[in-house]
Amino acid sequence: MIPAIYTEKTQCRDCYKCVRHCPVKAIRVEESSATVDHDLCIFCGRCVDVCPAGAKKVRNDIPRAKQLLSIREKVYVSLAPSYAAVFTDGEQILIDKLKSLGFTGVSETAIGAEIVSLEQKRQLHNGSGACISSACPSVRLLAQRYFPDAAKKISGITSPMIAHGRYLRRLYGEDIGVVFIGPCIAKKTEADQYPDTVDVALTFKEAAAWIGECDGMIKADRISAEKTGFVPFKAGKASLYPVDGGMIRSMGNSAPENYRYFHQSGTAQLMDTLRHFSEIDEENYFLELMTCEGGCINGPVSHTDEASITRRARLFDTWEQRESCSSLDFLPADLIDSRWNIPVTPGGAYTHEEIEDALNALGKISREDRKNCGGCGYPTCEEFARAFLDGKAEKEMCVTEMRKIAQNKVTALLHTIPMGVVIADEKMHIVECNRNFLDLFAQIPFEPDLEVLKRVEGKSLSSFLPETDAFRNLLERSETMEKIIQIDGKVMRGNFFQIQKGRLVGAVFQDITAPAVKREMVVKKAEEVIRKNLESVQQIAGLLGENAAETEIILNSLIDSFEPGEFRRS
Repeated sequence: MIPAIYTEKTQCRDCYKCVRHCPVKAIRVEESSATVDHDLCIFCGRCVDVCPAGAKKVRNDIPRAKQLLSIREKVYVSLAPSYAAVFTDGEQILIDKLKSLGFTGVSETAIGAEIVSLEQKRQLHNGSGACISSACPSVRLLAQRYFPDAAKKISGITSPMIAHGRYLRRLYGEDIGVVFIGPCIAKKTEADQYPDTVDVALTFKEAAAWIGECDGMIKADRISAEKTGFVPFKAGKASLYPVDGGMIRSMGNSAPENYRYFHQSGTAQLMDTLRHFSEIDEENYFLELMTCEGGCINGPVSHTDEASITRRARLFDTWEQRESCSSLDFLPADLIDSRWNIPVTPGGAYTHEEIEDALNALGKISREDRKNCGGCGYPTCEEFARAFLDGKAEKEMCVTEMRKIAQNKVTALLHTIPMGVVIADEKMHIVECNRNFLDLFAQIPFEPDLEVLKRVEGKSLSSFLPETDAFRNLLERSETMEKIIQIDGKVMRGNFFQIQKGRLVGAVFQDITAPAVKREMVVKKAEEVIRKNLESVQQIAGLLGENAAETEIILNSLIDSFEPGEFRRS
């Protein structure tokens, strides 16, 4: 099966933006193509959000959901509680539209969240030490793959989605189909791990697209005349799970008083907390952590561009109506067991010498070379070197090194050309030139070195050339121009060309009064005259040959026209 996030390689554009934004650097660059390393990914969706070419894609599971509807007699929707922040038509209209697609009923995943909250309170009453909530699948992956010590403190409770899926099967039968719909990409990966509980996980974007396909074609016979609403009932306090702190708030006053409760969202903050988790490991802290800043209402596939505060306010409006709804008063123990162990090594452990060797191989030899500019996507040059050793990064990703190599190539080329070369900007200031240009136009009594050439940069071009019209004319025209210039008794042939429209123009100058150039020009002229004469001779010869052939044909035809004996050859 295709992973929840994948890369369309033909669309990848060498920008490395996904590397810069991926919080765990789960991107592998090979042959200039950036692909997701699924063994390191936490499926937060940042790469999908920031990819300017749309090369990072979320797996489309609508075909799987349609197939499920065709093979199962009854299929139920497990609808994530953040739907209230995203779909604005009202819950009954959304239920009707989902049932029009063929679903038997729509149930709220928040019921599963209530089951999780009940079990979490029970564990805290009987336990001690720090505990991390298990509701967010990206948080679990982040801890397990990068902070194994903190991962040991993740609550051993299944997620609300899995608890709800088991609850629906207990209620309606093991042979039903269950399709989760929510704002989270990581839920697709979680559903893949529990195929016997949740058959398919769709995003809000997928659900909206599917509904959009069928809008206007709603089949009345698929929708009961009686507006049944959510089945088996509406969820209560756990409807607040999608915002940061919602789980703690849903536990209410019955939460153990010997614990201190904290909530945090946003991957950067979470990583800092997990990195220093040992400092609070023995304390009675309960941490509700969510990778999406602000909570699930800001999930990467939420199908809305509304401001976060608007979504948050809408969710609270729904929660206030639900706070008094009846909640579960029992705890089905077999619905909340889990298995979170995913052993993964995020990268190799390298010695200082190995890191130094890698930095040298990347062209970062001196302290000045190690600028930590972040252009490659890694925060420091050392982190880039580690990724290089892991096989996740390529030398070409270093913008500073590539610019230096390109500049060195240009400089070497300029100084080996046996003609004067100059590049100017739109203000007619010199950007770069070579020694031969200064020899031709500056009349410096000594051989100019690189320091002298550097001092020339930024000087006005008119200080060296009598006029700069040819340069100005080519700023907006992408063509070449040849012009003869006379200065100080010399005759120069200049070839002008545009480098960047409106920004840069260049020219190559050659002193055609120099003896070597004179000889070259004479030879070229002689070769041109010889070539033209040969062409004329061949043309004349061809014409003569054609005339002779035509004459012979005419005479032979005259001979053949006479009867034998009428014409005697002499």
